Amino acid sequence: MATRILSIYPKLYSTKIAVSDDNNIFYQYEIEHLNDDLNLFENLMEQIPFRRDAIMNQLRKDNVNIKELQYVVAEGGLLRPCKSGVYIIDKNMVGDLLDGIAGEDVINLGGLLAFTIANSLRIKSLVVEPASIDERSELASFTTHPSLRKKSLFHALIHKYVARQYASSVKKNYDDLNIIFCHVSERSVSVAAHKKGKVVDVNQAYMGFGPMGFCEIGTLPISAITDMLFKKCYSKDEMLKLVNSKGTSFSYIGTDSLNMIMSMFQNNDKKTKQMLEAMAYQISKEIVSHYVSLDGQIDAIILSGEIFSLNRFFKYISKQIEKLAPIVPYPKDCTFEALNFNVLQVVNKEMEIRTYV
Repeated sequence: MATRILSIYPKLYSTKIAVSDDNNIFYQYEIEHLNDDLNLFENLMEQIPFRRDAIMNQLRKDNVNIKELQYVVAEGGLLRPCKSGVYIIDKNMVGDLLDGIAGEDVINLGGLLAFTIANSLRIKSLVVEPASIDERSELASFTTHPSLRKKSLFHALIHKYVARQYASSVKKNYDDLNIIFCHVSERSVSVAAHKKGKVVDVNQAYMGFGPMGFCEIGTLPISAITDMLFKKCYSKDEMLKLVNSKGTSFSYIGTDSLNMIMSMFQNNDKKTKQMLEAMAYQISKEIVSHYVSLDGQIDAIILSGEIFSLNRFFKYISKQIEKLAPIVPYPKDCTFEALNFNVLQVVNKEMEIRTYV
């Protein structure tokens, strides 16, 4: 009998859902949320009942039998540092997601929605590859002051899944390869060094450092931040909006819609072109830096994310890094495939469910 799985993928202005029987994704839908509706909520956590009801209503509307569901799964959110794998969602995890223990982001809604819906159906809820997986070396996590900490927060689900798929495609083991992996989402950028099956170094993609993304603005000049805080008296909320929602694309071109950005770039909008070239330049520099992380031994460079379907963007980065290693593009969104793959690993007893501590 096939395993029926509901997968949930929350985005800023929508909630994507999919239902599958084993690897067969037979239903997908993206529920668009109006700004007027979202503006009624003071913070992301208040959106949970609204998004939950939207999911359940859509499934009923499209005649998806929710009583046949066996698992509800989502991408792991911003949690405490943890190991790679699949986790059961328990009260400890729910508490940390609600509290924003490692930061507040729309990604946190996934686990909370999965938990809420699964509880109502009395089935299991899981998260896969939390964004807070930490496999870094001691050197990679070292900072200039003991009270400061670089967090390992990145697109772990996509990194791990696509890297394994690539390894399989070249008939090799992920644990035997050295890969530089770059993922550009609609919000942020993560560039990691995968060394023999572990992410030994990665930038902090959520409210951290590294190349600028479309919403997350990456590394900032300390002097400018100090001025904003102490001379211009920015509040905490103003600073958070600057670094993870109203920066980069919103501040330069007035939109954070990836589809709109890609369209403007293809239409040769000057500001969009300038912004994407700067982003590509920063990404290229970050990729090259991992030559050191991998001791100069690089099997492949993977470029993941829809933005790489733009040929000019892909070519700009490729030209800067082509001497390092073969470049492999993965422009397709494979979030649902990644979630399914991991749940089935658990179902088939090829992987154990972890408990979040």
